[in-house]
Amino acid sequence: MIESGFYPLPQPPVPNHLFKTRCSAVVKALRSEPPSKTPSLIATVFGDIVEAHGGEIWLGSLTRLLQPLGISERLARTAVYRLSQDGSLESIKSGRRSYYRLTPSARLRVDRFDRRIYYFKEPEWDGEWRLVFTGFRGISAAQRAEVRRRMDWLGYGIIAPNVYGHPNAPAEPLTQLMEELGITDKVSVMRARNHDRAHGLGSREMVRHCFDIERLEKAYAAFIQRYRPLALALQQEGGSSDMNPEHCLIIRVMLIHQYRRILLHDPWLPTPLLPAAWSGFAAQRLCAVIYRAVENASNAQIRAVGEDRNGAFRAVTPRHRGRFAGLNEILSRTS
Repeated sequence: MIESGFYPLPQPPVPNHLFKTRCSAVVKALRSEPPSKTPSLIATVFGDIVEAHGGEIWLGSLTRLLQPLGISERLARTAVYRLSQDGSLESIKSGRRSYYRLTPSARLRVDRFDRRIYYFKEPEWDGEWRLVFTGFRGISAAQRAEVRRRMDWLGYGIIAPNVYGHPNAPAEPLTQLMEELGITDKVSVMRARNHDRAHGLGSREMVRHCFDIERLEKAYAAFIQRYRPLALALQQEGGSSDMNPEHCLIIRVMLIHQYRRILLHDPWLPTPLLPAAWSGFAAQRLCAVIYRAVENASNAQIRAVGEDRNGAFRAVTPRHRGRFAGLNEILSRTS
């Protein structure tokens, strides 16, 4: 476990051969691994990069952005087609060129995870649980399977067959899900509190039964182990003014991609219900510090390659300039 307050704020850029060397080593290791699933990686690129530069990208630019990540043009085009077919991307034709952007429903999902990844806000908890009952008549087997899959995305644990629970999940995403699946009048949603603490399971025990905390802990620990050398280099020498933009792009995309993949299965529980030495906090600090260290150099690479219908990518939109702006709070929250 990494100690609290371990990661420093990035220092003013100076020649930092240690950080540059370790960036190269991390990139080499990433390139030697089996490639990530292309559609999932493209979803990360849209969420982290394309949305930050206006929300639209020419397909040719997208394939060039993906090449350093080991994705061929053929694989990229096939994955974009699949994402279009499943309702995640929509295309705009302009002359002989095709441009792509997230669909409104996909953008809602991206915005929800943006808040989790880049903008720290500690979950509030009033001691109650939100319970969702889906075992009533009128829901087909296919709908039940989809409910189970999507409830996992929303962070709900399984309390009993067809009963899902979460201590502080917001109501809006759940309402949107029920409306989208057409089962609003076939489920029951309640708020509950454990009043008899002397008997039965308390909330911390329920968390251990309903959520796979051990698997999450292992995933966060592996993430920390992968990127910790970069954080150590930043601690010793600060940022670098002499960085490889392509390497910074690879590290940025894979850092966010791998962190996002863990967050997909992290229920984002209130701090009082988490283990005392929760690796998720250290992983968040690590992600924030490294992202800020490689952001400028990677943006130079992105703007050199990215195009939309107006031409070359513009600067990062005002809405996206504040990513990890709460870095001081992230670094100090468990110090």
